[in-house]
Amino acid sequence: MNNNGNLESISELFSVITPYKRALILAHANPDSDAYGSSCGLGLGLRNLGFQVEIYNESGIVSRLSKIPGVNEVKSTLPAPSTIGSDTVVIVCDCGAAERVGESYVNWLREVPTVVNIDHHHANTLFGRYNFVPENASSTSEIVYSLLIHGENVGASNQLSTQRAIDVNTATALFAGIVGDTGSFRYPSTTEKTFEAAAELYRRGARPSEIAKDLFASISLPAIRLQSEALSKIELSYEGKFAEVVVTAEMVSRLGAELLDADSLAERARDVQGVTVAALFKEDTDMWRVSLRSNSPLVDVSAVARSFGGGGHKPAAAFRWRKDFETLQQELRSRMGELLAGTFVAPESSQ
Repeated sequence: MNNNGNLESISELFSVITPYKRALILAHANPDSDAYGSSCGLGLGLRNLGFQVEIYNESGIVSRLSKIPGVNEVKSTLPAPSTIGSDTVVIVCDCGAAERVGESYVNWLREVPTVVNIDHHHANTLFGRYNFVPENASSTSEIVYSLLIHGENVGASNQLSTQRAIDVNTATALFAGIVGDTGSFRYPSTTEKTFEAAAELYRRGARPSEIAKDLFASISLPAIRLQSEALSKIELSYEGKFAEVVVTAEMVSRLGAELLDADSLAERARDVQGVTVAALFKEDTDMWRVSLRSNSPLVDVSAVARSFGGGGHKPAAAFRWRKDFETLQQELRSRMGELLAGTFVAPESSQ
């Protein structure tokens, strides 16, 4: 561990966590499969090792991902900071910055005594007292897998339970997180270690066909209608290299869908022939949520997201916008044009 609290190995991470008896585990709001997979997988695994575990998310239980083991016990109401004793560690999974836990959680996070930050975003702000953000991990779920395997190997010497940390439910949660964040093993972040983790999780009971069905092949009719309408209005610019999809609150309400039903549209737009970068605009209660995707390792959309106060990975990033949509669209089109031309220089955040 260096002087900034940045951990350099799985063994250091495990050593930081093991002195505690109780773990409160969080992930980013509006969770995807890696947020749930890593936080729930970690919670289930630590419980198997003898920890008292509680799992929280500002968004609570998202029905579309509710078949991931552990999601059904996710709570949305945090305990008062004054009730968190010296025997408790707070672990945040899959958050590139403290603000990603959600507006109602972030101040709480700054009040609790010990925060461990586990993540794989290259632009992580290292907000924890302890931070483990290794390079080249495909997902936070892959990191949690390594942590729990290490816990099994050294658990007896730390007076922890000798039971396997990764049982069938833990394996299923972690596999779901890995599949989600690698695009079913299609993204450049997928490595030999990713496949090794997936193979061991399969041996422990994770079933890829069932997980894929739950994640990708169980779509409501309102979701199909929302996606169809939004994609029918896709806009292309810069000689077809930039695609934009817009989902308004009116569309979601009229079609009886949920805002999360639109999440896959950023990837769908990116995959249009000839497109290099894509943007999905989703209108929420008091903001626009913008997801950016790139299909080129040379085009870093996280740089554009950071210029709007967000962040993420080079091929996948996001930010929020609270001003008018016309200004947002104009600003984003301009910066994307510069990014495609190789002339983009990030200005200060527009938020």
